[in-house]
Amino acid sequence: MVAEHPSQRVLLTWADIAAAAAGLEPDMRDLLLELIRAKNPNLATSVTTADGPWYVRNVHVRGHVGVAEEAVDLTLKPTTGLTIVTARNGTGKTSIADGARHTLSGGTKRSYQVLANNVHYPHRDIVVTVSNGRRDIEIVCGADEVVQWRDTNGSLSTPPSEWTEAFERYMPVLLYPEMSQVIQDPSNLHAFLKHALELTALEELQALLKTDREKGTAARRAVEAAHASALNGIAKAGQEELARMVHEYGAFPDEQAQARIIGLAETLPESAPPPLGLPDTWTIDDGLRNRAVIALSRLDDAVRSDAAGANALLAVLQKALALGDTRLDDLRDRDVCPVCRTAGQEWVRRASEDAERLRTATRELRSATAATTTALRGLERCFPAALTVSLRRALTQLTDPATELRIRQWDRLVRLATDFATVAPSIASLTEALDESTDLAGWYGSIRDGLLARRDDAIAAQATVRAHIESWMDVRSQERPALVRLAVAERLDRKVDRWIRTAREDIFAPIGKEVMELWSVLNPDADLKLTGIALTGGTKLRRSVALDLADGDVALPTGKNSSAVLSTGQRNALSLATYLPRATQPESPFGFLILDDPIHAFDTWRVRYLAGHLMTLADRFQVVVFTHDDRLWRELRGLGAMPTHIRMDRYGDGRPQVRVRHVASPGIQRLDEVQRILGAEKGAPIGTPDAVTAMTLAMCRQAVDTEVVAQIEILGRRVGSPEATVVADLRSARKTLDQLALLNNYARRAGLRAIDVNGFTPTVHALNGAAHGRAPEGDPQLWVRQTRKIIKAVQQVGS
Repeated sequence: MVAEHPSQRVLLTWADIAAAAAGLEPDMRDLLLELIRAKNPNLATSVTTADGPWYVRNVHVRGHVGVAEEAVDLTLKPTTGLTIVTARNGTGKTSIADGARHTLSGGTKRSYQVLANNVHYPHRDIVVTVSNGRRDIEIVCGADEVVQWRDTNGSLSTPPSEWTEAFERYMPVLLYPEMSQVIQDPSNLHAFLKHALELTALEELQALLKTDREKGTAARRAVEAAHASALNGIAKAGQEELARMVHEYGAFPDEQAQARIIGLAETLPESAPPPLGLPDTWTIDDGLRNRAVIALSRLDDAVRSDAAGANALLAVLQKALALGDTRLDDLRDRDVCPVCRTAGQEWVRRASEDAERLRTATRELRSATAATTTALRGLERCFPAALTVSLRRALTQLTDPATELRIRQWDRLVRLATDFATVAPSIASLTEALDESTDLAGWYGSIRDGLLARRDDAIAAQATVRAHIESWMDVRSQERPALVRLAVAERLDRKVDRWIRTAREDIFAPIGKEVMELWSVLNPDADLKLTGIALTGGTKLRRSVALDLADGDVALPTGKNSSAVLSTGQRNALSLATYLPRATQPESPFGFLILDDPIHAFDTWRVRYLAGHLMTLADRFQVVVFTHDDRLWRELRGLGAMPTHIRMDRYGDGRPQVRVRHVASPGIQRLDEVQRILGAEKGAPIGTPDAVTAMTLAMCRQAVDTEVVAQIEILGRRVGSPEATVVADLRSARKTLDQLALLNNYARRAGLRAIDVNGFTPTVHALNGAAHGRAPEGDPQLWVRQTRKIIKAVQQVGS
């Protein structure tokens, strides 16, 4: 089985982000959609796909490809589980699958050729009903293959664009003609995996949120400053009860607390000086300083190493070492240096060592540069914020002549901090700047305290308590929208940050890993291994996929035609291995998978491996498989699964019809046919009573033999017997009683309860006697009922 992966939600486009909005809390969703609309005003968003997962309830097809006037209705359970639809080739299963695919896709153009019109009945009528458990949607396709959605009132509308786009992206229906195309061309395989790998949309969204967060942070500081100012003024005015209340409720009281505060301040006069707008104090973190010094020292060492100019020299060395150049190959063989023409100097080894040394130096330089950038960004908190207008005005009013020098020092440190973010300084320059910042911080701390004290004195002298309260409340009311938006933006920003980190960890790795694991599931005993898969050639032009294949321990040549070594069965296995990870992404709104003949060209073992994987998928998806091959159903039963089994048969002359039946077993199916014949025989006898009885007994014996053989094959798979052994055992058990004994033998090996053969011996003898012209007298329906008991007992062995 495929190893379980933690679900990763990788969002790459604005449409992806819009779809993800449906899973967020209402306030975050509204803000996200607002930002999306502001960035992409033409991007429509609907809850149609967000209301998933959607399952298929019914498929109705008439007048399409191989289905004529008599409509075929395929009724399914709209929930997770496994349904196998079996039919002989030419019955019409692909016609139904194609009609479902075309209709569900909203009429997306096919990638394969098909004669959609039916020669017997020209009026196409396709209706696919999907359900999410809360509501049903009918999607209809009529003349000219035009697809529309039918509302509950009968009105028709164009399928929503997000539905058709989601279908095209996840492709929950896969027909065999599409599967066969997947690996014929690298661009086809690329389209089956991922379309876009850029993080531009997420990064732009993060920038939009940063603007909102900065505005909200400024608003919060303004309210906190207004609250502190009001509290100081109230305390200095001697209003102790009001001061306690304002302190207790904090800067952001609820409506009831705000009403109490205002009620106490109602009789107080108005007036208050404006806030100073003082920047916060700052400190120099020694840990950040040391990390930056270490990073700069490392960068200096890297720059002084061979990394400078290494790329050009490395390219020359790699060109000299590259194979395929006749002249260089000759010099390599004779160990003659291509530069100095000196022989015997082991120039290849020395050039290889130099190339490796240069690569190491180049990597170190890149790493050191990244570390330095990170360290310098961390030092931003160790420098002052830009001088506000109010603080600059307040400083110029001081009488100390050194204040002007301090202002210039402040402005210079702000510029240096900005420069350090783009150009790495020397260690000496950085140390000097940090020392200056330490000195300025000490000076500003005392100045700030003095300014605040003088402002407090002014407030106490000229402002009233009511003015303080109203000023605080005015600021709070004014900044409320920004504060509310800040709280939502901060939560949404954390969500976006997780989306980005998830994508950056490795966008393609989860899908690529699942492709390789699913390949190994379908080919565990093959020498040909898929050791790697990667997207190449860019994401907009020349999209392709590189496959790393190995025959045992020998790696095969890579390239555009690397898949040419695969057999037909292996090609189909690789098609499924690349399709299923795409179709089963957790973001898909579709809870169903419809597969047309996925076991084409599969040997018995590969059918068994796929059956096991389909059982795993059926825990999460509604899996519907169309196939002409009963091996898949038998392998599933052999693994202990009980999938829904639907049988399609074509009957009638001139006006062929397709009959759909839910079948529990091949034996019961044959008995049902016998009973239909006997029911029709009452109105129009088909022969003498003896002939009817003989025919009934012969068909009943066929039903028993068919059911017993099927159960033996299923149990043989369950106990792990080789197919050749099962075939040999069946060949040796020709008689019905021998087959029943063989069934009991397999049941005991599987740890299951055997059946009481003795209780059915009279019936078995009667069935065998009819085959030799010794048909007993009696009602044929009696023998059908007795045979049905045998078959039910046989069924219980494997259940």
